[in-house]
Amino acid sequence: MTNQAPPAIQITDGRLHFYYIFDVCDSISLARVRDHDPNNDYRATIIETLPQSGPLPALQFARPPLMCMVPGIKLDWLDGVTADRRIKLYDYGTVAIRYTLPFSGTFEQARVLALSLKGHSPLYQVALRDLADVTERLGATFVRPHDTIFEDYITIEVSAFDTPVTADRLLAEYRDEIASLISLEQQPLSRMEREETTKSAFTYAECELAIFTWDVAFVFDDTEGGAVVDGLVEFANTQLAELRTYDSLLDRYLDEIYKAKSEGMRKNWWQGGKTAERQAETLRLLLVDVQELSDKAHNALKFVGDAYYARLYRGLAQRLALGDWQKQLESKLQSVQEIYRFYHDQAEHGRAEFLEVLVIILISVEILMSVLHFLH
Repeated sequence: MTNQAPPAIQITDGRLHFYYIFDVCDSISLARVRDHDPNNDYRATIIETLPQSGPLPALQFARPPLMCMVPGIKLDWLDGVTADRRIKLYDYGTVAIRYTLPFSGTFEQARVLALSLKGHSPLYQVALRDLADVTERLGATFVRPHDTIFEDYITIEVSAFDTPVTADRLLAEYRDEIASLISLEQQPLSRMEREETTKSAFTYAECELAIFTWDVAFVFDDTEGGAVVDGLVEFANTQLAELRTYDSLLDRYLDEIYKAKSEGMRKNWWQGGKTAERQAETLRLLLVDVQELSDKAHNALKFVGDAYYARLYRGLAQRLALGDWQKQLESKLQSVQEIYRFYHDQAEHGRAEFLEVLVIILISVEILMSVLHFLH
């Protein structure tokens, strides 16, 4: 006896969110944004919390981002569909741009649409133009700009189907379709891959389901719950962009340090001591900068009202491997600290040698003066 396929269902109220995250500088002076947008074209608003249908907000920003309300954009290559557009500025140097397309149809149609706009698609080019506009208007608020680090993510959010359905039923009867949807794969997936793709599934109420992969999420929730997950997805990806920025920064400095160390070994003790002193000071400032930037980013969000959303964030962070990135950074920071101690000790040794030589010279001069005095 073969298992019968579940009845087909249609998404009647859905949205596809496309996130483009750009880490562009060490920090953004949000307090100065309005000074550089005198006509209030961006209608910038501080976002202190993410909503929740309860007495407390689900999440609270310790360092609230600035949300810019900009008009929707018409996508000519999608039959003129208008996408909602949102831009957020995070004070730790990240510009997050999100485009939202309304959607109704089958899981397969959602997969095809998401796949067509993934990666360096025409929508990515739109995001680059929006980033260029933000940079032109507000670039004066960017503190210490650096090479841009880019991340993207897609969320398929569903509020209603054409037939009543629960989260448990979706997982039991439509897991394969959801796995294909969030993997964006056209060919059928193996059982192992389907299980792997949908393993990060979270439910709370009967009508709440969130499944995360490293680049796509499926969310079944009401509008308020979907808004919270939307904020979580965006925030987690800004964290990933930040961690990649720190990693790139440390890689660059370590390469320069190893090169300077190799060249320093060929110098005399005087030049080597001066080089070691400069490198030690550079490393000390680097450690302070990275720690300050890291603290600013990782303490930006507080979970105050709902353990479920805290669990969602931990699951998403695991999918994005934020913990692995953090461990890798800590390992590199440990290397930097060890090199700092080496250069600091080398600088101290150089100063000690200089003092020894100076004492010897002074004693020699004293002896020479005594001899000359005796001869005369």
